[in-house]
Amino acid sequence: MSGPAVVPAFVSAVLLVGAPAKEPLDRIIGRAAQWVQRFERDFITVIADETYDQFVTRAGSPPDQTHRQIRSELLFMQSGTPDSWVAVRNVLSYTDDGQPPQDVPNSRDRLTRAIESGGSGGRAALRRLADEGARFNIGGIERNFNSPTFGLQLLDDGHRARFRFRLDGSEMIGPDLAWRVRYDERRHPTLIQANYRDTELGGRIFCRAGDGAVLKTTLELTAAKSNGRQALRTTITVDYAQDSKLGMVVPARMEEEYRDLAGDQVIRGTATYSNYRVFETSARVIVPQ
Repeated sequence: MSGPAVVPAFVSAVLLVGAPAKEPLDRIIGRAAQWVQRFERDFITVIADETYDQFVTRAGSPPDQTHRQIRSELLFMQSGTPDSWVAVRNVLSYTDDGQPPQDVPNSRDRLTRAIESGGSGGRAALRRLADEGARFNIGGIERNFNSPTFGLQLLDDGHRARFRFRLDGSEMIGPDLAWRVRYDERRHPTLIQANYRDTELGGRIFCRAGDGAVLKTTLELTAAKSNGRQALRTTITVDYAQDSKLGMVVPARMEEEYRDLAGDQVIRGTATYSNYRVFETSARVIVPQ
C-alpha cells in the first residue's frame, strides 16, 4: 500500500522542476534590456585576446579546404550613440594552412597610438582599425558584422522596437535556467545590408531567468541576389560565460557559418575569447564618431 502513495509525489516533484512557470514576455525582455544596459556601461574599453579560426570549403572532388588562424586584440567601444557599439579588431598575426605565423607590421601598439592621438585623428584611426580587421577574413564573402557583441544591440533602446519578440520556451544552459526568446526584424531600412539590399535579421536570445543576463545569442539571415533569388545563408552563435577577473558575463565563443546556396563554398569560423582586461592608457578614452 505504500507504493501508490510514493509514486504520485515523486512524479509531481519532477513535473514542478521540469516545467517552470511562464513569465510575461515584456518582463523577460525588460529585464534582459536592463542587463544589456549595465553590460554596455561596464564593458566600455574592455579588451580581450581573440583566436579566430576560419575555414573555407569549396566544391570539388575532393573538396578544397583553406584554413586561416587569426590572432587579434579586440577592443569593445561605444560608437557615437549610446545604442551603437563597435568591436575594433586589431589583428596581430595570422597563419595560413599550418605555415609559420605572419606578424602584421606595427600592430602591437596600434590601439594605444590610436587612443593617445586623441580628437578626430584618434577616431579616424579606430575606424580604420575596425575596417582593416575585415580584410583578414578569408573566402569570397565580404563581411564586417562578425563581432561577438553584435546580438546584444538588438535589446538596446534604440533598436528594440524594430524587432518582434516571442517566447520560445526555456532550457538549461549549464546550471542556469534560460528563457529562449525568438526575434525577427520588422522595420526598414534593416540593420544589415547584403548586396545593397535590406536583409531582415532573425534568431534567438537566451536570457537567464534570474537576472536577465544574456547567456547565448543566435543570428540568422538569408541574403538575396539583385534578382531576388536567395544567395547566402548566415548563422552566428555566441556563447557567454562568467569571467572571474571582470566579475561579469562576457562572450566566450563565437561560431559562424556562411553557406553559398549555389553550392560553391561554405565558410565556417570559430573564435574564442580570453584574457579580458580593461584597456588602460595615459590618454583619455575617445569614442569614435
